[in-house]
Amino acid sequence: MMEVYQNNPKDFLNLFPREILGSTTKEGGYTLSKSFYALAHYHYIQYNSQDRINILCVDIDHHRDGAVWIDFDLPQPTWTIWTDRGVQFMWVLDKPIFTSSQNKHRNTHLAYAKDTLHKIVYALNADTHAIGFNRVFRNPLKHDSRYFDSRVSLKDFGHLKTPPSEWFDKVFPKREKFSTLFGGTRDGGLDFSKMEEGDGRNTALFDRLRFWAYDVAKSGTYSEFDLAHKGYVLNQAFKQVLESKEVDRIITSIDKFIENNYMRSNYMAKTTPEERSKIASKNGAKGGAIRKAEAYGRIVATILQMQSFEIKITVSEVARRAKCDRGTVRNYLKEKGWEEVSRKEGWKK
Repeated sequence: MMEVYQNNPKDFLNLFPREILGSTTKEGGYTLSKSFYALAHYHYIQYNSQDRINILCVDIDHHRDGAVWIDFDLPQPTWTIWTDRGVQFMWVLDKPIFTSSQNKHRNTHLAYAKDTLHKIVYALNADTHAIGFNRVFRNPLKHDSRYFDSRVSLKDFGHLKTPPSEWFDKVFPKREKFSTLFGGTRDGGLDFSKMEEGDGRNTALFDRLRFWAYDVAKSGTYSEFDLAHKGYVLNQAFKQVLESKEVDRIITSIDKFIENNYMRSNYMAKTTPEERSKIASKNGAKGGAIRKAEAYGRIVATILQMQSFEIKITVSEVARRAKCDRGTVRNYLKEKGWEEVSRKEGWKK
């Protein structure tokens, strides 16, 4: 048997992404932090990133047999972590899969890894709700765990049986599909009211919100304010809502795509040279008073939205959401009788 290492983040720091998404509590908001800090402080973490798959993780919640992998002739897990109800296994791959690379075999490797993970979950009768490369699992430094300096190949699991079709139908039920702006399909069957931590709320909100934004942009009535409002309304539909910072990240990501990619490439491509000339003239003719009035209008709408969701009013946050200069926001607040109580409490009227 391999030597057991003491749990020290320096021993396996290079196995994790440079930044790890994690939280100190199971119900808390998840944030990105440098890997060393995350391993030293967070109790729940993601082992992979969106760009790199380096670790296969499974969660067994019906027994605490840390040696069950031997019964199925599986390779030694790199980590074995005991939980309140069961045990979690993590295997480090000998060759990471880089999902953002231009390698022509990338999709094949990713599909192979997914098939392998399905086989492991089926063989061990593991938790099907924890299937995925970016799920949150327990941090080995904060829970009862054992670490072995082992590496595995996907071929090491080749002897496992492929789950039957009935298993896939149960784990991945067919959902209603809707056509999107770009001719693809989107999932319209998720019930937000039943989704909580570990159910993929980030992905669900991102997909639902971006497809809504595509449709609105196509109709020519898109605005970031409406996008943000829609995002917060959708978030309130979850059984367990996401942290506002997570919602803001999703909103910002979608807005950047709409403004920088869709709007410019689609809207301007459909206008005639004469129409583009008129747009340029109109933009150039706007004076300071008009710009100020428009900025104040966005600030008012932003503050109302933030108040409705009980978000602290700060100059920097209002400026970011309203796409205004901080000085303009500060002047507006002072003109309307707002005062900065403290950095902790923000501005109040």
